[in-house]
Amino acid sequence: MEEIPVDVDAVKLPERFFHQAGSILLAVPRIKAEIRRFKPQVVNALFVPNYGWAGALCGFSPLVVSAWGSDVLISPRKSLWHRKRVSLIVKKADLLFADAKVIAERMVELGADQERIVTVPLGVDPTLFDRPRDEPRADEVCRVISTRKFEPLYRNETFVEAAIQILRKEPGQFRFALIGEGSTRGVAKERVAHAGLSGAISFHPFLPPEELYGLLVAADIYVSCSESDGTSVSLLEAMALGLYPIVTDIPANREWITDGVNGRLFPVGGAAALAGVIKEVAASQKMWPDVCEKNRAIIKKRALWPENMAVVERAIVNLVHQSHRC
Repeated sequence: MEEIPVDVDAVKLPERFFHQAGSILLAVPRIKAEIRRFKPQVVNALFVPNYGWAGALCGFSPLVVSAWGSDVLISPRKSLWHRKRVSLIVKKADLLFADAKVIAERMVELGADQERIVTVPLGVDPTLFDRPRDEPRADEVCRVISTRKFEPLYRNETFVEAAIQILRKEPGQFRFALIGEGSTRGVAKERVAHAGLSGAISFHPFLPPEELYGLLVAADIYVSCSESDGTSVSLLEAMALGLYPIVTDIPANREWITDGVNGRLFPVGGAAALAGVIKEVAASQKMWPDVCEKNRAIIKKRALWPENMAVVERAIVNLVHQSHRC
């Protein structure tokens, strides 16, 4: 299983970590008191750290936790403390939800009982299939879009560098858009401005769903440069809306995209490789309808929100029934 290499011995816990840990420890007595008052049949702590840690420290059973990516793929590799904490949580949980196979495998490595894990992605709103794609445009410009956060994990600088490489050689044939906020956004905008390409590479803030979906259906290619992920809802939405997906070659993405069949994969950090793949895809537009059809079929079968949340609900109800029988 591929992971980001981290030198555990070199990682120092930041000051804010101790503030967060202290806040959780101080909250545990209040959570316990609320549990005694409310008398729940199950506690769903959701995200593994830090809520999962609070749930585990409360000692209540049955306990449910969920893992969506960095909480088990990256956090345990930051330090021995982080690993032990996550291991404690997944061992104590009576039911664990993983949104990708790679997440489930990692939880088992950390000590979780395989029999207690349910692997199910969050899924997308089925009404996305009712949104018509934009009609073919007379300008023949290929529109490429990314909707990942501007944080180091998502490597948006790779998208920006690939876009600059393409536009310098083929100006006027492509338009690029990045949607989101985060700590690396300013640097990315400065890079684009310095390259004199602000007119062809646009930046948008976080958008309400309607506006976001409007931009997606007007685009042709979806790109994600993330170096680590669980099942990305952004990718699932792009697949449902008929965009051609180009994503990093990491385990979670390979659960959805087969290179050259229903999308393309490229190496993490490979701006030149990404630029080449984008140009190849743009030059093979006759393949797009087939890819769109395959991806919509995949989403309808495996990634619809109502169906997948029904799986989650049944698993929790069954857990409650089992705990009562015990």
